[in-house]
Amino acid sequence: MEERRIVELALKSQDVSAITPDVIAKTIDEVSRHKRVFSQLFRENRDLVGKPGRRLIIPKFVSNISVSSDVNEGASIPPSTFSYTGVTVDVVKFGIRLEIDKEALEIPVRDILKDALAISGREWASELDKRAMTIALDLRSGTITSWEGGTLGAATAPIVQITSVSGATIDSVDYYKGSVVLTGSVSAATVTYLYSNRCKSTGQYIDVSSPEYLKVWDVLKLRSTLIANTIYPDVLIVHPRELETLLYDPDCMSLFVSVKEYRDENDILNGEIGQLADLRVLASGICPEGIGILVDSNRLGYDVIKRDLTGTKEDKPEYDQVWYHLWSEREFTVSDSYAIGIAVNAKTGVYKATHL
Repeated sequence: MEERRIVELALKSQDVSAITPDVIAKTIDEVSRHKRVFSQLFRENRDLVGKPGRRLIIPKFVSNISVSSDVNEGASIPPSTFSYTGVTVDVVKFGIRLEIDKEALEIPVRDILKDALAISGREWASELDKRAMTIALDLRSGTITSWEGGTLGAATAPIVQITSVSGATIDSVDYYKGSVVLTGSVSAATVTYLYSNRCKSTGQYIDVSSPEYLKVWDVLKLRSTLIANTIYPDVLIVHPRELETLLYDPDCMSLFVSVKEYRDENDILNGEIGQLADLRVLASGICPEGIGILVDSNRLGYDVIKRDLTGTKEDKPEYDQVWYHLWSEREFTVSDSYAIGIAVNAKTGVYKATHL
């Protein structure tokens, strides 16, 4: 689909002027649609399209439904109640600017446009996935500057990723407990990290059984944690590196079905490599290494769109270039905080995981 859509714009040099900004915007959006992994799990909401305002309140169903059994004849049963609360989302702005030399457009039009649109589509998908993951996990940044004995520092758990280190070198990290160990005592050092505030609040995170390894047992343990809160996850997202331990786990052999064995090839999500038990396994480089994310995609949330990617064209004679300005307004929101959970402490290599 991506290749076909791009080739449709491979016009002859005398037709370059016919390439409108809207065509380019739609092409980039179409390319990205087939590359998005995390953001595809949010349901689209277009209630703000063409309407004033940038804020939307999405109803969140809060139920207290009770079911009675073995009811005696003529006996009453307790009533069930349900209500709605509002989840407020304010859309934000995304932008892309393409600067193309006119010489480039006049010579190899097919290659230049194909490359520019392919790269733009991938970057657009990447940015949407990063945003979706940040919102879904409610990722927040934390900093450690105090070190017990000069080697051990406390962070907010669950740690999802170490983002920077200065003044020291990290020996290992307990991502589950939120502890960072340095290679040696120091008087001062700064470590910055990301943690999931959402999973911290819900308690839906687990420690892997063996540091540096994500195994089937860990996935099923996290799955049972979500199910205990009446959440039924259907998607597992991991970094491709976790596939090295997950798929080669002996317990995985009888539970995993490769995407190549699917009967319905149309029913495949972007990044899907197969199915583990009743979970669709997606691999994405956007996902930090060392974690597994379980999601109930039916209850996770919405991708609220106010303006699809649209653009304008600007001739820049002083540079002998054509600029395409592309803008979109949208935002992701979670409608059920319990619809996501993570397994941590499977990081290997740099900032490897440990049990403390």
